Amino acid sequence: VFARQRYWGEPFPLVFDDNGNVVLMEDGELPLNLPQVESYQPTDTGQSPLAAIEDWVATPKGRRETDTMPNWAGSSWYWIRFMDPHNETSIADLETQRFWGQVDLYVGGTEHVVLHDLYARFWNHALHDLGHVPVREPFKRLLHQGMVLGADGRKMSKSLGNGVSPDEVLEEFGADVLRM
Repeated sequence: VFARQRYWGEPFPLVFDDNGNVVLMEDGELPLNLPQVESYQPTDTGQSPLAAIEDWVATPKGRRETDTMPNWAGSSWYWIRFMDPHNETSIADLETQRFWGQVDLYVGGTEHVVLHDLYARFWNHALHDLGHVPVREPFKRLLHQGMVLGADGRKMSKSLGNGVSPDEVLEEFGADVLRM
């Protein structure tokens, strides 16, 4: 599923006409920005908070999609934008991308390889097929750093409560060890 019922995220640039047909926004209407709102509270219906903002949902062409894309939609091509961050006509100029080249090394743990790297490759392949990036593969090399485990042998995680307090490490071993 490529949709989330929340305010934060990239809005889908499409509307549904009176017959329920999907109508894509024109390039000149992009980017589609989220509306400024005072409250991001969810609706009582399970729909996205955007569904409650009628003046944003209703357009001359139809009704906007109110779900947003998941966070990996925007975070899976950030390195391309970093090459040309002030470009107002495209993601990044092709010549600028050729100059900077592919990312030499992607470092990630298990979740990154399964999620972010997979999605980054998907987006890069799609952008390459559309002619927006000069290389098919986003990264030349991948370094899998593994997973940090807690004393209980499970993945170290705040939600599992099995992490190590940085304050304790700082006090016992110092800032250099903590940074390392």
